Amino acid sequence: MAIAPPRPHGERRRRPRAAIRVRLAVGILLWTAAAPGAVGGPISSEEIGIDELTPEKAAARLELRRPPDPEENWTKGFVVGGFFGGAWPTTQRVSGIARTPEGLQSSHGYSQPHTGIFTGPYLGYNFMDAGLPLTKDGKWKAIPGVLLILNYAEMSSSALSYSSSSEGPTASSGSSRTFLPEIGGVVIFSNPTRFVPFLGATAGVALSWTSGNSVISPSGEELVAPGQTVFTYAPSTKVLAGIAIRIVPHWNWILGYATRFIAPTESTVEGLHPDVVSAISSRTGWYQDFEGWVALQYDFGTIRQAPAAP
Repeated sequence: MAIAPPRPHGERRRRPRAAIRVRLAVGILLWTAAAPGAVGGPISSEEIGIDELTPEKAAARLELRRPPDPEENWTKGFVVGGFFGGAWPTTQRVSGIARTPEGLQSSHGYSQPHTGIFTGPYLGYNFMDAGLPLTKDGKWKAIPGVLLILNYAEMSSSALSYSSSSEGPTASSGSSRTFLPEIGGVVIFSNPTRFVPFLGATAGVALSWTSGNSVISPSGEELVAPGQTVFTYAPSTKVLAGIAIRIVPHWNWILGYATRFIAPTESTVEGLHPDVVSAISSRTGWYQDFEGWVALQYDFGTIRQAPAAP
């Protein structure tokens, strides 16, 4: 039987080291492969796959991106403002009856009110949510509104009247102060620009105090006792139009035009000399004037629509 030759001493040491190195390399490889699962847990197919966009997920993403709805604010339709303007009246018919010792004497003629001024505050409410779209894209809307207007005006007038028994005209004059509370309705044509037109109409009662009354006879004699103030009232209506010009958010300049109509009025003054004329009663016809005015307005909401996004 043959005997295997003995192994060299150095070879016995090298082989155990090589085996250790191989085992160490295999262990590192196995640990590297198992490390992701050991640290983060098993990876599912949903985590490594492409996320599918379902209708539910798309709706959720759209809801997150959508800006929050504005909070309901019942004051957003309120507007307050103050105005100042001038009035250019038209001629109106006037008639008078003088009480004299000889009896009643009547006269007829025309009165010419002079240019006057007026001013006052107003309060309104625009029904923003009730706007009626006027264009397909909704950029133009007709928004209804209501107004409460407190109007104070001053003007003077003069008249000439004739009677069948006198040789010349009787001249009269006076100045009046009028307080006119009005309730009105407007339609605002809201749009994306800073220029917002509107139309409207009002109704109220004109409360007038006339002072400085003077009536001069054809002979140049004063017939009315001085220092008298006469109070009259009459229904009034007005049609108006204008444009609001945005200055800064919530502040607007208003440029407006109006035509006003006041019903006929009657008044009576005492005579200066009862033995000549004891009293004079006069009646004026329909009164009409043309008005131009400017106002500064603050609106709690906005009468200007936001431009649509491109």
